Amino acid sequence: MDKSSYLSKSDFIENGAKAGYFQWLSSKGTNYTCYEQYASGLSKIDIYNNKIEDIRIVIYALQRPFTFMYFFWTILVFVIHKFNFRKPIMRLILYHFLLRSLGNVIDKLGELFRFYYTNEILYEGDVILKSRCKTNEMHPLKWLLTRQVCSILWYVGEIIGDWYPLLRTHAVVRNNKSIWIVYITCAIFNFSKVALIILHLSLSAGRLYNKDGALDNKKMDVFYSNYFIIQLVIIYTSFFYDVAVYIVLKRAMFHKDQYRMGFLKKFKSLSEYRMLISAFVSAIFLPIISFTYIAKYYFENHENMHGLNFDFDETRKMVTSVQYYMIFIDQILLTRYRNESSVTNSNSNSRSNNYSGGNNSSYNKPYLSLSKQQISTTTSDTLRNDTMEIENTFNIGNTNMNNPNYTNNNPKSNYYLNLMGNGNTNNYNYNYNYNNINNNKRRRRSQLPISKETPYRSTLRDPRGKAEPTIGGNSNYNNNNINNKY
Repeated sequence: MDKSSYLSKSDFIENGAKAGYFQWLSSKGTNYTCYEQYASGLSKIDIYNNKIEDIRIVIYALQRPFTFMYFFWTILVFVIHKFNFRKPIMRLILYHFLLRSLGNVIDKLGELFRFYYTNEILYEGDVILKSRCKTNEMHPLKWLLTRQVCSILWYVGEIIGDWYPLLRTHAVVRNNKSIWIVYITCAIFNFSKVALIILHLSLSAGRLYNKDGALDNKKMDVFYSNYFIIQLVIIYTSFFYDVAVYIVLKRAMFHKDQYRMGFLKKFKSLSEYRMLISAFVSAIFLPIISFTYIAKYYFENHENMHGLNFDFDETRKMVTSVQYYMIFIDQILLTRYRNESSVTNSNSNSRSNNYSGGNNSSYNKPYLSLSKQQISTTTSDTLRNDTMEIENTFNIGNTNMNNPNYTNNNPKSNYYLNLMGNGNTNNYNYNYNYNNINNNKRRRRSQLPISKETPYRSTLRDPRGKAEPTIGGNSNYNNNNINNKY
């Protein structure tokens, strides 16, 4: 190895020497002799491989935003919304992506500090057996970057993503008093992640090593015991948060009797069922994760067994990632349903125009105006897709009501009528269709051509000698006469 590339002994903090915080960050280890042993055994190929590895780490770090597990989902939602970042949901997804992917970049760059030359002390109980060199222990600067800075970026990004169900619920259930439950569970959920950030910041990079120049295992055991407890609390609070969102939306938005659908159809049509999936996954794996964390805590604190590996972190990551996948799935399905409703609405308008001869009934206008007036209460961009869904559903109902053979068997129409506060949906549709039938019959009578036999449409008479009024005529005309006649 080239002597010019050797590290200086002043770069090491040995024998428990006192050092400041920034001295620890710039140090290279706690045992200079360990470094000399490692450097003396390096070949020329090993030296070049280390340099190539540094370049590889930088390149991989720059790729981290593109290999982020939510990258393609994020881009897909951006494309669907045409990169309109004026919408709160779009900004939420953008900040969630930027913060968490930036945390991944810094986490990868932390591998540049993969060498830290320290002592490793082997114990049998409380008795020291021997000490040996270790070259890849936690570098204080790596701890600062990957455990403290990254924790802030990761968990703040997660907290922003956690607001998605809250914003959706607030937009739909704005005037419902029960929404305070969602606010409370969301606040507890977010605070548990803030507690995890505080835990990482509480262990300074300058206090990782003891006076023997070895990693302080007792201090690290206490840290990770608290870490796993907080992670368990996060999973539980996430479960209660999802359940609270589902219950509030279910109580405020629909009734079971009037919205009987299969679960898959509900999952495709309703956001609350998509949010319920994350709660369902948490409920399945909560016993497993709880058992492993409790067992780890027991063996470390009661049996003094610190070397047991209770690592189920992959399971924990899988459980916590489901709720963020639901953000993108929810947005995609909302857009899909909106587009389907638009196509159905267009086809229904076409059929309605063909049936009525191109004349729009004035009886549809008040109903359409009412629906839009009621729906306009949810003006937030957060629920823009839902507003379009509701409006399109009502448009479909309006065009079909021109047809005298129409019957209200559409469960979604009943669902949104109940959302608007109409009491008896069936009676409303029955009366409305009944009046439409009468009006269409009168209209056809009023459109008869004028001839010598019938010089005036207003003087047409039925066999009983009573005049047939046209639309806009006598409002006190008895509907029983029409029933008897037709």
